[in-house]
Parts: sequence; C-alpha cells; structure tokens
Amino acid sequence: MRFIGIDLGRRSTGIAVSEGKFAQPYTTITHANTKEAQEKVAKLIKSLNGQKVVIGYVEGKIAKLFGNFASGLKKKMPNIDIILHDETLTSRQAQDTMIKLGIGKFRRRKKEHEIAAAIILQSYLQSND
Repeated sequence: MRFIGIDLGRRSTGIAVSEGKFAQPYTTITHANTKEAQEKVAKLIKSLNGQKVVIGYVEGKIAKLFGNFASGLKKKMPNIDIILHDETLTSRQAQDTMIKLGIGKFRRRKKEHEIAAAIILQSYLQSND
C-alpha cells in the first residue's frame, strides 16, 4: 500500500511517500490558498497512486485549516483513506535534523516541509505497526 504524508502550510506544503515501513521526503509544493493546495495535492496523490493519506494537524487556532483541507480533499478523492495525525513539533524536528546533517539555511527552508511530512508519516506508520 502506498502512503502519502502531508505537512500542510499556509503557502507551502510538504509531501512524503512510503510503500512500506519507512517514509521518505518527496517534494514541496507552493500554493496561494487551501483550495489550490487541495488541487495540487490531489494531482500528486493520483500520479503517485496513493491509497492512504496522512495529514499532519495541530490543535488550536489553525485546527480548522487542517479540517477544511482534509474534507475538501476527501470530496475530490472519495476512494482515498484520509487520516489526521498529530504533527506537534515536527517542523522543529525537521529543522534540528537538517542542522545536524549540516544542511545550509537556504536549503533547509526549501526542504523543511517535506522533511516534516516524512516525520509525520513515519510517526503514523510506527504508531500503527
């Protein structure tokens, strides 16, 4: 089964993939709004033949952003399983990991969301072993 991990941001969204027990960063897409993000993500899911989508979310003021994104994506792709998974501190983990690997600041900024998506997806995979 192919899993797709998503780290949703207001302007950029990270995508990760997994066909087994290990998630790997895939790409980062940019978008102007949630609707555009849904359209781009739906195209990616189709092209990657994704069957399960794990969307990172956080509680609080922006929780509605994640819920709206997930429900809109579900309307576009009713046959795909969509799971919301807690992503608290994943962006920080992604930054720390890249710093430890010696990745420069500019490149870190470009890769942060896809690394965070991989951390979200990996966390989900491990919690459902």
